Amino acid sequence: MQETYHDVRQLIEQRDFPAALDALTPLLPGPIGSTTHINVLSGLRLYFKWIEEEGGSVLNADDAQAQAYAEWLAAHYAPATQKNRLTQVRTLYDLLGELGLVSGNPYRGVQGVLNRPEEHRQVYSPEAIEQLLKFADAEERALVLLGAHAGLTGPEVLALKFEDLDLAKGLLRTTGRTLEVSDDLLRALDRWGRQRGHTALFEAQGPVFDLRTSFELRKRLFVLCQRAGVTYRAWQALRNAAGVRLLQREAEAGPQTRLEARRQLGLTSRESLRPLVKLSTPQKAGR
Repeated sequence: MQETYHDVRQLIEQRDFPAALDALTPLLPGPIGSTTHINVLSGLRLYFKWIEEEGGSVLNADDAQAQAYAEWLAAHYAPATQKNRLTQVRTLYDLLGELGLVSGNPYRGVQGVLNRPEEHRQVYSPEAIEQLLKFADAEERALVLLGAHAGLTGPEVLALKFEDLDLAKGLLRTTGRTLEVSDDLLRALDRWGRQRGHTALFEAQGPVFDLRTSFELRKRLFVLCQRAGVTYRAWQALRNAAGVRLLQREAEAGPQTRLEARRQLGLTSRESLRPLVKLSTPQKAGR
């Protein structure tokens, strides 16, 4: 067991996940070659692949990472499969705990999502967003408003560069579309740019944020939610809030609002807007 401890730690720290899984294989549930053993191996291969792609950590996994993996499973698998995959990862961390490699199991309290995201859309309410902004630092404020006002996706936020911003005209360019942004977002971006040392944003270049992966972005939001006392929801819930915000203008602006909401969010069909229309009439999400 002591030899396994050293081997597994070294392999995981080297991010040689296939070799680490080979070292753990004899310790996994079920006889080698049995259906149980094969299923657990399959689930752990999937988890290690996700860790590698997201830049996450095996030995330093926390609640934010556990929640992010549960959300990823929900977006790709049926509820029964989600439950099985989470059970398999809990088994992994119980085993790592027995080897003395981790001190707790962050997946112990994580539950799978019962409904697929396309069937059950979450949204941050205006009150929840206000609470997040109250506790946010300059960077977090810009991040929240890019989701909740501009409606940017996580990858669009990560790819955003100062060259994409035209604060004088109140415009932001991303993924083939140009967006008019709110005054609050303009001020947040200006403040964050100045904090980064850019006294004139029209001259600034390079990434707006130093976040490299979607996992890092979700973790920033998760930590802010904890600090603000707001129930954590996925980044998509901020984007949904932007859609709801746009659609609630419909009573004043008319049906053209739906076309504008689709353009702002980069949606290609009326059907893709339907869940947001349902959320906006009326909006029942809370903190």
